[in-house]
Amino acid sequence: MTSIAVPCPQCKKKLKLRDKSLLGKKARCPNCKHAFVLQLPETAAVQSSGSSSAATSTEPTPPPVQQRPEEITPPPSSAEIEEVKIDLAQPKAPVVGTSAKWVPDEPIEPVAPVAPTPPPQPQNQFPQIDTSSSASSSTGTPQIDTGAGSGGFPNIAVESSENAGVARMRELRRKNAKRRNITILSVIGLLLVVGIGGYFAWPQVEQSMTAKPAAPVQPQTNNATPAAPVTPAVSQKQEVAASPTSGEPIRLLYVPAGTRVLIHMHPAALWEPGSQGEEFRACLGPLGIWAEQKIKDICMLEPAQIKELTICLILGSPGAPPEYAAVIRPVEPIKRSALIAQFDGQRLDDYSFPVYSGGKNSYMIVDENTYVIGPPGADRAAEMADAREFESSTSPGIESILKQSDRDRHLTLVFDPDEVRRQRDVLVPEKAHPFLNEFLDWVGDDVETISWSMHLNPDDFYSEFTFRNTTMIRPPQLANNLKSKLDQLPHDMLEGVRKMNPGTVGSRKVIGRYPAMLKAFSMANNEKTGERYAQLVSSLPERAAPNLALASLLAWDESTRTNFDVEVKPRPTGPKLPDKVVDRLKMKVDVDFRRTPLQEAFAYIGEETKTNIELDGEALKLVGYTKNMPQTMNLGMVSGLDAIQAIFNVKDQDQLCLVIDEGKKTATITSKPYAKNNNLTIFAFPPKP
Repeated sequence: MTSIAVPCPQCKKKLKLRDKSLLGKKARCPNCKHAFVLQLPETAAVQSSGSSSAATSTEPTPPPVQQRPEEITPPPSSAEIEEVKIDLAQPKAPVVGTSAKWVPDEPIEPVAPVAPTPPPQPQNQFPQIDTSSSASSSTGTPQIDTGAGSGGFPNIAVESSENAGVARMRELRRKNAKRRNITILSVIGLLLVVGIGGYFAWPQVEQSMTAKPAAPVQPQTNNATPAAPVTPAVSQKQEVAASPTSGEPIRLLYVPAGTRVLIHMHPAALWEPGSQGEEFRACLGPLGIWAEQKIKDICMLEPAQIKELTICLILGSPGAPPEYAAVIRPVEPIKRSALIAQFDGQRLDDYSFPVYSGGKNSYMIVDENTYVIGPPGADRAAEMADAREFESSTSPGIESILKQSDRDRHLTLVFDPDEVRRQRDVLVPEKAHPFLNEFLDWVGDDVETISWSMHLNPDDFYSEFTFRNTTMIRPPQLANNLKSKLDQLPHDMLEGVRKMNPGTVGSRKVIGRYPAMLKAFSMANNEKTGERYAQLVSSLPERAAPNLALASLLAWDESTRTNFDVEVKPRPTGPKLPDKVVDRLKMKVDVDFRRTPLQEAFAYIGEETKTNIELDGEALKLVGYTKNMPQTMNLGMVSGLDAIQAIFNVKDQDQLCLVIDEGKKTATITSKPYAKNNNLTIFAFPPKP
């Protein structure tokens, strides 16, 4: 490579450069220590001598670089050119060489310099570069070619101050932009968190805003008692009956789309001889007989042969008969050949499993434990086959409420109230229309879908109503409204029963007790809410199921012959009632209790003796009693006092007592500790002769 000679403006010594990479940099003459810009001779001639002198005056004179004797290069043969080592006056980055000594620079402002002359710097800011040919011994330090083989001049790559300023500006801008991006992303993330949290929290906020304002807390005195509704409300929410089953939800598999009414049941359990199901069906009278015949016609099997049955009603236009599909799971595995022999259609060749389409029904065999009977037609049969793995479509309400169902319950009924009202002419007999309308009006317009399930156990009767609310009301508010309506139902039923005139003594007694049964059922129901649903759950003694079924059937049948618009004529009162409560309780009653709840037993005694008998639930809790304790006794015709005393004499019920208030004309059933603590006079039963 050709060497370049640059003369020093001060001492005229020519400095030999290795290449042109150092041109434009500021260096210091090793002879006179003058600092100047390295330029070619023709370019240097253009520069004014005043600039050189000004630059020289601004630069402090550093101490000369000490060199070892062996490092000094002998002068060349030419007297005009002296080959010397030069020092750069202002390197922009630390330069590392052999045995280099590093001194950090002062911070540099990120502004590109406008003049080639840099600000003055201390002497110790200039790096000392050792040009010896010895290799660097520092690990990880970049190696610098000392150029020993080319005249001993090092190849020094130094970035100009102008380019360093621009790079610094770019680096600062990049970091600022990064910080701005992080800040913007953080703000967006915070807004998303707040928005999502507000979306999910808003229903609770809105509910609290629309809820009734709480009554102001009144100061209590020594003789003041807390408000009565507070304790029962808390206890009810804590005492929701646990489900007796834990089965999977009911699914709409193997059936065509459009289900609006669903009935799921376990016929084998309900038709088992000697079971609670058999007694329950017997109390349904003609309705139970009709259900048995209908199952035979649809499923081609006896109810006792069917372990699990799902019947789906597909409703069409008003007045059109509904289509149905039934999923049958027999108790014993089915014989495919015997079952196919009963099909009246042709097999569809599009499927690897048996699918038949006929003029009366469509059929599909899922496996040896499941077969399906559906509406006629090839299209319906294809829908059944397509629903083999994926559930068929239905209304959003039924689809949602089925997720809360339990297929292990003995009986489950799901329907849309609006669809049932629209198709009442083809769903129920005409004489049942008033009852259906009253029920749907009682439910109200805030309910989108209804589900009722019940399970019969040897010791209890479990009932669960599930209501899917519309978007106009919150589930807790719907639950409170329905519970209030249920509490009012016994009073409304009492007014209706008074207008009935049953033709037999037995029907009269059962219908007369119906309001008391409804009262016991209402008291046993507790509210439970979830996302888009409200529930009323109750658990009663097993006697409640047949009693409620029989009373409901007789009351409904009698209602079809009763004109409720006519005012009730006063019935003959017979002998005048005694003025004293104790004398009324001496009237005769027919006592035949079979696991009758305690509150229902006293309600019956009070009704027969025309006495207001109150059962103090809070006092019963003091001794561990409940209002649902079953009572079983057959005393025949005895006085009300004898019936009450017989209940008190039952094992583990000896803490009950009777308190009579002649002023208020009431008889209260309470506990002995409660009566003692409140200075109540316990009634002493007269000795028996």
